[in-house]
Amino acid sequence: MDAEVHPDLEKLSFLFGRWEGVGVAGYADEEELQFGQEVEFTVRDGAPYLDYRSRAWRMKADGTLGELITEESGYWRALSAEDSATYAKDDDKNIIHLEVLIAHNEGFIESYLGNVFANRVEMATNAVMHTITGLEVQASHRLYGLFGDNRDTLGYAWDLAARGHDLRSYMSAQLKKANGKKSGPDGE
Repeated sequence: MDAEVHPDLEKLSFLFGRWEGVGVAGYADEEELQFGQEVEFTVRDGAPYLDYRSRAWRMKADGTLGELITEESGYWRALSAEDSATYAKDDDKNIIHLEVLIAHNEGFIESYLGNVFANRVEMATNAVMHTITGLEVQASHRLYGLFGDNRDTLGYAWDLAARGHDLRSYMSAQLKKANGKKSGPDGE
């Protein structure tokens, strides 16, 4: 049975479901790597938020998935039209359509504010917290959007400011809507 979609989530409907694909990551003095990824946006019955989960595995030389390199989970909360108008009343160039909370296995949590335009999301952190041993992240910026002839590819780019560096490219990928068996080395 399909979950009932809250009206505020309709602007994010292009994200719903599970997406799989490949991407590239690299940062500052770290070696660039290719990864396979699974991203899920799950609707909760009538709730104004999406459950979010992302996992990425290092690609082996033969093109199969290897070790898990990172995962994150959280919630994408859609604002009502009234809330968006309230938060933009003093700044009509900074319209906020969503709030996003993402927790990372590397020991940090990000809070984002973002906007949605057609099949595109742009968001930037308004707060970052990390554990005492967690990755020292100061800020993030993310873009998500559909592209391709049939708008069937979800692309994203994630810029990160961490370990004393300014915002710089960190991860990007191209994902396709997935059906059936889950990703991961063992279909996990």
